[in-house]
Amino acid sequence: MRLTNALLRQHIGFFFKKHWLQQGKRVPNSTGAEEELAARGITVVDPSEVLKEQRPREDFNIPGMVPPPVALDETHPLWKAEPAYVYGDTNVLLEGVRQAQSLLNTAVYDDLPLKVEEKLEQTKITTQLDRSMQQAVLSALVFDTEQVKNAIVKVPDRPAYKLPRTYGISEGRRNQLILSKLVTHCERFAGRSVNANRKVVFNARFLVPLVKDSERVLLNLKAESMIISQDPLKPLDTSVYRPLDVELPNLFPLKETVSIPVQNIYDWKNEYPISRNYKLSHPHTILIHCSPSDVKNATELPVSRDQIEGRTMLKAFTVAAARARQLYGDDVKALPNPITVQAVQTDSKTFHFSVYQLNTLDLGSSTERNMWFRKAPLDLYSECGYIVGKPTLADYNKDVLRYFAVFYSN
Repeated sequence: MRLTNALLRQHIGFFFKKHWLQQGKRVPNSTGAEEELAARGITVVDPSEVLKEQRPREDFNIPGMVPPPVALDETHPLWKAEPAYVYGDTNVLLEGVRQAQSLLNTAVYDDLPLKVEEKLEQTKITTQLDRSMQQAVLSALVFDTEQVKNAIVKVPDRPAYKLPRTYGISEGRRNQLILSKLVTHCERFAGRSVNANRKVVFNARFLVPLVKDSERVLLNLKAESMIISQDPLKPLDTSVYRPLDVELPNLFPLKETVSIPVQNIYDWKNEYPISRNYKLSHPHTILIHCSPSDVKNATELPVSRDQIEGRTMLKAFTVAAARARQLYGDDVKALPNPITVQAVQTDSKTFHFSVYQLNTLDLGSSTERNMWFRKAPLDLYSECGYIVGKPTLADYNKDVLRYFAVFYSN
């Protein structure tokens, strides 16, 4: 049927709209009640002014509800007027080890301390323990039941090409499992007398505020695992290694804080996660994860091996400095006794072993200098996974367990 005006007059929608317009033109008639009240001296008040009670707003927490995010501005409880360079777990230094040397006043040696090298030559891993470690590697990196989306893999020659996503064990869990297996086998190697003086803690957070050339630098770092001991590691003799004879690199025209992000929100305090009253409070060895997804460059360039090693040095320094200030006070410069910390960094395949000795917290001192000993990275294997449907561990390197056992029993 054709839509005409005669038809539309009978349409319910049309009728409702016209009725709405007509009723909107009505003028409310006065009942005379307000005039009568005014004549009797009674004031007429708007009900909203009487009934609406002004109550202060009360914030309360509802279980299960996610609190609103805290604004990252001047209202933040940790906001500071003076900005600082804050180095975190995802950051790396632009110049790697050279920049870390200059920033931390540290001499670098491309070998482990002589006592550690002598102990390495004397240490031998039994065949039974070696075979058990090989099975543990397969158990951690192949047979684990976790199945999550792996990190996106990029093809350098075709950056826009998207490879199919694969499922498997996440990088964080791989690192955690392989380090746990190594610690377990080191406990079997060392025996009960050593194990009684060792303990492993996880996700230990360290804060160390520094002032270098009138600029604030805050090291806010975490050790995914840390071995603590009842007795501190024996300090190395500086007269043997003579760190003052090692020339520090010159970064000119770059600043020592280049590539470290600047923030106004930070916690300017020293923090060591273990109470000094606990008998196993001395730092012994820190075990650090470093997978490709854990760190990134500010320039979006691939992270180099030198930058990863510089990250290890900074973490070892942070642990030693936090412990030194806990023992000797926040204003200490020259330490009464040096603090030595061992460090192992891994991505579940490559292991980097190093030893850091903190001699001074005066980063501009010309009479004292810290020391860092490092070994060339070691690969635990060349390939580990399913090859043609068969679990395979190719080119297993037993030296990794030997180095780990020496560090643990040191």
